[in-house]
Amino acid sequence: MAMIFGGAGLARNNFTNPDAYYIYPPGSVITGADPVLDLAGRIEVTRGDIDDRTAVIVFIGQSLSVNEVPTPYVPVNTNIDQLNIYDGKLYRAKDPLLGINVSGATVTDLRGTWMLPMADKLITAGYFDRVILVPMAVGNTRADQWASETTAPFLFNMINVVSLRLRDAGLPCTAIMWGQGESDTSANTSQASYTASMNKIIAEFNHAIPNCPILVAQETYYYGATSAAVLAAQAAVVNGTTVFAGENVDSIGSGGRYDNTHLNETGADQRATLAVAALMAALAS
Repeated sequence: MAMIFGGAGLARNNFTNPDAYYIYPPGSVITGADPVLDLAGRIEVTRGDIDDRTAVIVFIGQSLSVNEVPTPYVPVNTNIDQLNIYDGKLYRAKDPLLGINVSGATVTDLRGTWMLPMADKLITAGYFDRVILVPMAVGNTRADQWASETTAPFLFNMINVVSLRLRDAGLPCTAIMWGQGESDTSANTSQASYTASMNKIIAEFNHAIPNCPILVAQETYYYGATSAAVLAAQAAVVNGTTVFAGENVDSIGSGGRYDNTHLNETGADQRATLAVAALMAALAS
């Protein structure tokens, strides 16, 4: 599947030919990373009025931020939409979310996310009237893969793609939520290496989508093990002005995980609650 983008403007174009196709990583590069693209049953929506009562949230990371919860979540509120980074259009948000893969299953399987419960909580609590989700996570990825534009699967370049999609859709950015670390726990990534990757990713977001706060979750829990090095790196990039502490995903124990790593329905609800608190704290800073 290819995505066309181009032009100048808010984001830097990292490609020699601005009208070239950018090929998203196929499953042969990252197993199970084929995104949900089937539009059957999807309802396209208009941009409508966008004001400070609308939250536009970008989600980047690995498998806990793709379609991985065993049961699709049905929102209570109807004013939750998503930007599909593959066609640049807005749709009524519905699990499985478009543009991200289904973790541990085929792309046609129906699974859920913690992002939809979070959006529901933001609206029900009265923080926002409308939430637009912009998912761009890819399962089974490391921080250094997101920081590289020169080696496969070229995930760094997706930051530019998402910024252009936001620009072309006329959408602002309320927050960018980074949720990743399990693969780096498995790989025994050092604090220095993870910090270097995060600094590059953050710098690119600051360039491509300026003035949008970035939240970095504490997320390393991998089959019951955690990484002190990765947690230290995640904490080290927080400055309290442009980069903030996100939700503590490692606080969700095995009871909130169906395989002692990925979130079940209880864990997804717990993360959604934690993420709402972290987001509102960051926005109040």
